[in-house]
Amino acid sequence: MQPIEGKLFSPFQKKIRKITWKEEFNYTYENETVWESFDATVNKIRASDGYPVTTFRQLVEEIANVTLSNKNHEMYYRGQTKDYKNNQIAFYKDRIPKSIIYPSICRQERHKDGKLKHSIKKSQIDTRYEQLSQMIELIGGHKNYLNEYYYSLFQHYDILPTPLIDITQSLRVAATFALKDSLKGYVYVLGLPYPNQSISYFSDLGIVLIKLQNVVPVGALRPRYQEGYLVGKYPIRPSKTNEDDLANRMVAKFLVDNSDGKFWDKYFQPMPEEILYPKNDKIEAQLLKIKAKYLKRL
Repeated sequence: MQPIEGKLFSPFQKKIRKITWKEEFNYTYENETVWESFDATVNKIRASDGYPVTTFRQLVEEIANVTLSNKNHEMYYRGQTKDYKNNQIAFYKDRIPKSIIYPSICRQERHKDGKLKHSIKKSQIDTRYEQLSQMIELIGGHKNYLNEYYYSLFQHYDILPTPLIDITQSLRVAATFALKDSLKGYVYVLGLPYPNQSISYFSDLGIVLIKLQNVVPVGALRPRYQEGYLVGKYPIRPSKTNEDDLANRMVAKFLVDNSDGKFWDKYFQPMPEEILYPKNDKIEAQLLKIKAKYLKRL
């Protein structure tokens, strides 16, 4: 997907030269980090630590400023407990690491100690795409359905790695995921084109955007409760490139902090676990059965 070009209005970190006076005609220069909003860019936002917010109400207000000041984009959200960065600093010491958001099909496997491997092989990505095709055949995929339809189900229910990334239009859902089993987390604001169909293709921007509520079966509860969308590069190809990185569309990054237990209040509560992962989701049950059948074949 193509990066957002030009200036944005969004909090980002900036270093300024500060004069410290010791006595008359005697002073020193020091670098001070401050937060600015004007003349932001995607790269500046990705490189920042995330603008700190300590309450959900504050988060709503800050995102309102960002949304109203960047009307060329429809805003979507993604919550994560960790802000994953690229490893360019290992090769270019003068470069600041930036946030990355790659789809699961492009993510590295882990070493035995749990750490991520440095990269993923092209052959591993090819294998994962072949597994997706085999799973679609096992389901008895309907010829009139697009691959994106099946990828949507597999991704949102964690069945197999796919080239799509989960996002939402519910800020409450995103903040809940950001603070899930953690006192701190990150909420990303992502600027995408305004959708025009259930599955919207934007060839000039290299984006496919899927509104899950409009494509999944009636019995699929989880994507409806989470107000889920999926996004990926278009056209979908079995490779890992910069076009797979959703961080190219990052309009804002917020560090949400619940260390004092006051992020939520009695009016704004996190989404209950039973709502995020409903136990009576018939589609999830069917997909898990098919996945178990598929794994026996391997």
